[in-house]
Amino acid sequence: MTRKPAPLSAKSRLAKRTVAKHKARKVAARFAWLRKGVLLVMQMWHHPVVRRAFAKTIWVPKLNVELPLVATAAFVGFLVLASGLGYMGAKTLFGTSGTHISLQLPPQLPAKPAQTVIQQTHGLRGVILPEPPEASEPSALVSNVAPGNTPGTPLAYEEKALDEVYEPSPHTDNAKTQPPGNELGSVTPVPHEPNLGPQPLWLKNAIAFTPLEGLPMIAIVIDDMGVDRKRSEHMWEDIPAPLTLSFMTYAHDLDEQTQAARARGHELMLHMPMEPSSVTIDAGPNVLMTTMPDTEIRNLANWGMDRFAGFIGVNNHMGSHFTEDSHAMHIVLQEIQKRGLLYLDSRTSSHTVGPKVARELGMAALERNVFLDNDNVPAKVLNQLQEVERLARQHGRVIAIGHPRDATIRVLKEWIPEARARGLAIVPISTLMKDRLKRQAAKRLVQNPG
Repeated sequence: MTRKPAPLSAKSRLAKRTVAKHKARKVAARFAWLRKGVLLVMQMWHHPVVRRAFAKTIWVPKLNVELPLVATAAFVGFLVLASGLGYMGAKTLFGTSGTHISLQLPPQLPAKPAQTVIQQTHGLRGVILPEPPEASEPSALVSNVAPGNTPGTPLAYEEKALDEVYEPSPHTDNAKTQPPGNELGSVTPVPHEPNLGPQPLWLKNAIAFTPLEGLPMIAIVIDDMGVDRKRSEHMWEDIPAPLTLSFMTYAHDLDEQTQAARARGHELMLHMPMEPSSVTIDAGPNVLMTTMPDTEIRNLANWGMDRFAGFIGVNNHMGSHFTEDSHAMHIVLQEIQKRGLLYLDSRTSSHTVGPKVARELGMAALERNVFLDNDNVPAKVLNQLQEVERLARQHGRVIAIGHPRDATIRVLKEWIPEARARGLAIVPISTLMKDRLKRQAAKRLVQNPG
């Protein structure tokens, strides 16, 4: 049985109430300033001057609305304050005082020097691409440097091939056409037509040209045509014909540009974007990828070949990864062969299977020998042209690939007349294809006289 507490006496109850009152007064004293502030605001609100100020408005003609003056001023002040705080927060977060924010890789991921490229996406179509500055002129074309690139950083229109010079084997033309092997997988074989008939489309579209007998022949192919409109025009206007100009599938006004180039005596090709090995390189819109379904590869290849008329064949833009894939290359080369066009392998990879697949299909195909302008320096371009001349005199024929760049234009403009004076023939690519077919036919005739 619990004992009930004894009731408090009157004196005790009074003392308890007194303590509670003292505590309440202390708490109230802490907030006395708030009470005074509220009373002051109420007094000011009822003051005639304040009431007149809050009653004033401003008229905004463009919005056709009347706004209270004080409230509008308070709102604007709040926006200014918020903007200032946001700027200070960003400055503190990123540690920079300008509008350019530099993002750095984490310490565990060391930065690797990557090849800077022209991002050839839809946003750059129809504009002049920044020209890679010459090493001898570090301040050249600073105004054309793309955002995010520092002046003097080399820009690449094409992924750089490791083998700038590819010297053909003496037995290259002796290769016989082989039937498609098991490596084709699900690709439907195309009937073999080694010479594509008496008048294939590439032969119909070839320019009329007959080189002097016995002269070493040089075909100069200029890739990436049509996107850099200014330098592309310099190529067909300023360089003596015949060049072979390979126009990008995604360039603008291709009919107009290609007709102008053809009117100047140059031969036409189609430059088809294919998947590069490096993920840092953007090969452009509608690029052929090895991961695509067969139907999509066919559709994109035919989309490109429908872009303009009058070209003799196709060569790959980039494609160091795509051209190593036998299955994907069979699909593309079959579509090219169906149209009676030739294929030029740019050899952006030393492991390309393009020439091998072309031989299996029995189609007209050639390979690049020399890249002229991996480095946009006139002295380097001239040095590569000396290699071109050496190979031409040694083998009788050579294919060089360049791009619409200032150094290339400047050097070719002077070099071609001098090369002709030294007994070299500058020919379109179709001339080398006809020459190869003639030599192959002559060898077959010798081997099988009956």
